Amino acid sequence: MQRIVFYGKGGIGKSTISSNISAVVALDGKKILHVGCDPKHDSTVSLMGGKMIPTVLDSGFTSQPTAEELVSVSSTGVHCVEAGGPQAGVGCAGRGISRTVDIMRQAGLLAATSYDAVVYDLLGDVVCGGFAAPLRREVGEKVVIISSEEVMSLYAANNVARAVVNYAENGIVCAGIILNLRDPNEDLAPVTRFTQLLNVPILGIIRREPLIRKAEYARRPVVEYAPDAPITGQFRRLARIIFDKTAADCTLPTPLSDEAFYRLTQCEFQPNEEDLARSAAARPRGSLPVLQGPNADVSEAPPDAGVDAARERLDEAAALARRDYLRDLEAGRLAVKRGLVDEALALTRLANAYPRFARTLTVQDLQSA
Repeated sequence: MQRIVFYGKGGIGKSTISSNISAVVALDGKKILHVGCDPKHDSTVSLMGGKMIPTVLDSGFTSQPTAEELVSVSSTGVHCVEAGGPQAGVGCAGRGISRTVDIMRQAGLLAATSYDAVVYDLLGDVVCGGFAAPLRREVGEKVVIISSEEVMSLYAANNVARAVVNYAENGIVCAGIILNLRDPNEDLAPVTRFTQLLNVPILGIIRREPLIRKAEYARRPVVEYAPDAPITGQFRRLARIIFDKTAADCTLPTPLSDEAFYRLTQCEFQPNEEDLARSAAARPRGSLPVLQGPNADVSEAPPDAGVDAARERLDEAAALARRDYLRDLEAGRLAVKRGLVDEALALTRLANAYPRFARTLTVQDLQSA
């Protein structure tokens, strides 16, 4: 069973994107559990045709509920649960998420054979341990970050990447970032540079689409509202990218410090050589797909000349595979020294990237000068 967790800045489009992903996968025959984890309990509204379903925390169960009592089934076949939570200014939403996870587990909803996938739609950017319950409690696995090109949205993405690093020992990985653009004509070079520094691939880029807004007014997922529209095909391809990614495909993020983040925003994330060395130990894998245009398929995002040129300068002496390995070994040592990753994770990353050269590498080698 796949366990996918959507995070990102509030209002960035997590519920719209995650609900369409759940719907399109369910329409293709998979059994999907979609869990809304916001006190507003609106993640499943479009899936349920405008109906706000009873929340787990507000249902007043006096005994352990059954799976049937917790789940509402949408017209697209998605099984829906809303955690709910306290009203504004009262109580802790994070504790509510943790409690909902306990109740779902006891009801058997999280058993490995119950669903093909569980999709969690989380609020905010993981500033609270309760919001990280699907990570901390080993309930989730693949994190998908939703972001726009705006600075504070990227800042939230950086915070989510920190959470992934913190919970990596639980088997948590970051599948990548989906860019939900505010400005359809935005220059993608700065955000592309940011994702390269973060060592997280761009899974897809969604530009402004009027059909999504019309579907929201109709309280339906756009993949159900307009099943033959290009945007539905784009969501289907994006879902395939997310579901096909395994944990082994995902590299560990290299989040920026707050100081580095704000320094780099002033130069639109143009990195210097020290910034590149910091993230070189774990390079992104795979393509950077773009979702745009009526007939466009998933394609590569535009390369950034500044980063490419800088990396070419760093790689001039690395024409041979062994030279590449030695360079990344030094970068790994630097990352360990600065506390960006621990020795075991750095060792695993190097061994996966360079099995021929790193098979005898030890933790002590990463600690040496």
